[in-house]
Amino acid sequence: MSPTPIVSSAEVNIRRAPKYLHFALTGLVLGIVAATVLGQSLPAIVGLLVVFGGIAGGGTGIILALVFDAIYRSRSKKLMATKVNE
Repeated sequence: MSPTPIVSSAEVNIRRAPKYLHFALTGLVLGIVAATVLGQSLPAIVGLLVVFGGIAGGGTGIILALVFDAIYRSRSKKLMATKVNE
């Protein structure tokens, strides 16, 4: 005889979530590129601009990810999920 499956239900929250590392790295790279382009006229401070541009870009990327996370959280849906253990 086969055992009877155990069925359980639970309410789950379905939503999209941004990947913070991807946003931070994209912002970091864009900040470094922008600082390098802006620093071409002042070569003595290119390194300093690259460091601060990278930090500012990475921070901006994380802030943007937080904004997207808040938007996606407000659009989340609650559904019933059924789990079957055999």
